Amino acid sequence: MQKVSEKIIKKILSENAFSIELAKRLDIQQQSVLGLAKRNSNKLTLFIAVQFYKEKGFTENEIFYDRQINPI
Repeated sequence: MQKVSEKIIKKILSENAFSIELAKRLDIQQQSVLGLAKRNSNKLTLFIAVQFYKEKGFTENEIFYDRQINPI
């Protein structure tokens, strides 16, 4: 199962407008989006969320966590 990258997590946690808009797209509260980011939940990889990240200028390589590129 894929996870979103640290870049996306940081963006969600640090930019209020980004997390609010993502929450609207996912039809959940902003606090819930922040909680998903803190846990790096799989729900952040839903199609509608990935579409949102792409609209904001992120590429698939920037969106998804890759163990080979980003070792723990």
